[in-house]
Amino acid sequence: MPRGRKKVLTPTLEDYLVVIYEIQQKQPAARISTVARKVGVTFPSVTNAVRRLADLGYVDYEKYGLITLTTKGKRKAQMMLVLQRRVRNFFHYVLGVSLEAADKIARHLSHYLTARTRERVKEFYRIIINFDKSKAEELEKFIKESRNLVNVTELPQEVLEDLAAIEKGEKEEEEQEGD
Repeated sequence: MPRGRKKVLTPTLEDYLVVIYEIQQKQPAARISTVARKVGVTFPSVTNAVRRLADLGYVDYEKYGLITLTTKGKRKAQMMLVLQRRVRNFFHYVLGVSLEAADKIARHLSHYLTARTRERVKEFYRIIINFDKSKAEELEKFIKESRNLVNVTELPQEVLEDLAAIEKGEKEEEEQEGD
């Protein structure tokens, strides 16, 4: 790996892993050209990313050869896809965001969730995705657990003020986007 390059899996590299995984669901291995076409970048960009993924142990790749995910790479790609699907479904089916917008949100957000946060998302998803009255107590318990995790017994004043503003129907100062 060239000097100055950190040996970490960046969000961009995670995206490449997912693309390679998706390609490998249809054929035994990926090629630089196929990945470049699917991602919409140049061959050198893909080659650089694939070399970095190989250095990190996520793919097997030889110059001008095929790209295959290692067991580690396959596990990581599958985990990213499951997380993205859950986040997308939450935004789409619970918040009513368009599927296209929910997909974008999920792809970006999923990169920044720690293992602990992923577990909390999974538990919240389990409760809320098919919510009915029978799950109200479970949701209340989950929220109490969440607040305990961050040592909050009462909501801060700024949160209460924000809630009051929402209840009054004050308009958001943010630009409205079509979801």
